[in-house]
Formats: sequence, structure tokens, C-alpha cells
Amino acid sequence: MSKLKVAVSGVGSLGQHHARIAAASEQADLVAVVDVSEARGREIAEKFGTRWVADLAQVLPEVDAVQVAAPTGFHHGIGVQVLQAGKHILMEKPLAASLSEGEALLAALEQARAAHPGLIAAVGHLERFNPAVQALRAKGFKPRFAEATRVSPFPMRSLEVDVVMDVMIHDLDLLLALVGRPVVDVEAFGVPVLTKYADVVNARLKFEGGGFATVTASRVARKKERTLRAFGENAYASLDFAAQKLELLNLVQGPEGPQVLPEVVDITEGEPLKLELEAFYAACLQGSGDTVPWAEAFQAMRVADQVQRSVARSLEEALKG
Repeated sequence: MSKLKVAVSGVGSLGQHHARIAAASEQADLVAVVDVSEARGREIAEKFGTRWVADLAQVLPEVDAVQVAAPTGFHHGIGVQVLQAGKHILMEKPLAASLSEGEALLAALEQARAAHPGLIAAVGHLERFNPAVQALRAKGFKPRFAEATRVSPFPMRSLEVDVVMDVMIHDLDLLLALVGRPVVDVEAFGVPVLTKYADVVNARLKFEGGGFATVTASRVARKKERTLRAFGENAYASLDFAAQKLELLNLVQGPEGPQVLPEVVDITEGEPLKLELEAFYAACLQGSGDTVPWAEAFQAMRVADQVQRSVARSLEEALKG
């Protein structure tokens, strides 16, 4: 089987893992890594047996696909460049730095697909590939109410965006995928702590049809916690993202009447980023597959924008008080 020729654009803290997985994949051939830092680019290229280039244009004619792990502010420019070259693309989350840039990327994708049918454009919402999440979705679980918590110590990276776009967007995308209906109302509160942006945010979401969720994200905590508690029809789910553990409580009809029984779901652990990238490679090689489309990632951006606007209003009101 021929391999997918790929380049990784941006080899910082996350991009280095894109390179690692591409270099080891049986489906991909890592042609080059791209980074503005020669020292960093050469370091990662040497580590994974490929070459470094400073400009993506140097390697685009040689590859079939590009994995973009550059800072969010560069996503629009790189995305348009890759699409105009007719190459498949996986963009790390968020899709773009703003809704306007996201809309421009969607328009560019539509134009590119007119010239190159079958072009794959995915976004790196890796929690969808967490084995515990996949197990929950396989059961057809639809939350009516959910509580998502994602907190961690200050990362000293992604300082160009707030905690909503950096952290909370994982859970916003996941809730949209699980509930399967759009968000119709948002109320959020947050404060900047260590940066000029909101570092701690709590949001309450209302979905079309009456579902609700509360989402908390913080990058100012003593330890990591990434959990989801969700309540559906006759069932309760407790999910630990880091431990890849899923526990369920199900209402079942027993011989003596209704019973609530626990269920520990058997999960085969795996690295979500590897599972995500292997799915992307397969989709590119086969013409379709299990990826997160740009259009779905843009919906998560829309909700994130609503959260950000609500946080800004709450801060403004607090200052007035």
C-alpha cells in the first residue's frame, strides 16, 4: 500500500508529537517538518529521520497532506495556502483565531473541493478519539444534562488565546457531538488571573430541545482534572478523560421491578492523538473516514465565541458594580 506523504507545520510542544506519530505510522511518510525556528526544526527533523524547511511552500509540491500545529494566529494563512495547493489538511484546534477567519477557511475549502473533489479537511479535536468517549458514543448515549470539568496547572503556552479557545473548546465540541443539537443560549462568567485573557471560565449552555450543560475550564489549578458527568434517559455516565475510564449506571427492569445497576465499560486504551492522526491518514488514502470536519469544528467555535462574549459582558457589569 502506498503511504500518504505528509508535512508537519509547526513543531512546538504539540507539533513534535504530530511528527513522532507521522514518522512511526505505517500509513504515512513524514517528508518534512516546517518551523520558523531553524534550531527547533532541525532538532525535531533529526529526531524523527526527516528534514527541516523554513517555508511550507518549499515542500508543498512533494506532499499529499499537511498537519498544522502552528500557533492559532497562523491557521488561516497556512490553511488557505494548503487548500490552494489541493492538499489534504488536518488543522489543530481551534480551526481559526476568529469567526471571520473560520468562515474564510470554510469558503476556501468549498472552492478547493470544486477543483479537487474528495479533499479531506479535518480539525484536531482529539478528545473525540479518546477510547472512553468512543465507547460512550457507541452506546448511543444522549445527555440531557452534563457537567464537564477541564482544569490544569498553568501551561506556559497558548498564551495568545483565552482558556475558552485553548481548553474549553474541547468540551464544547464534544458536547455538541454527544447531544447532537445546537446551543441556543449561553451564560458565562470568567476572570483573567495570570494573563490578560480569561484563565478561569464557567459556562452554562442550553441546547435546542431542552438539554443543558455546565462547563468549567481553568488553566490555574494545582492538578489536572478532565472529567464529564452526564445524565441521559435511564442512565448516568461518568467519564475520566485522562484515565480513559467510563462508568455507567443504568435503570433496568429486574424480576422484582426496576433496578439501577452499575456497568464498568471495558475499554482498550490508546493515545487519542495517534488514533486521530491514523484516522486522518486512512481518510486521505481511502477518500473518506472518521475525522472531525471543519464545519463541525466551526460550530464549536461559534459556541466558544458566545461564551467569550458572555464573559466579557459579565466582567463589564462587575466593573460597573
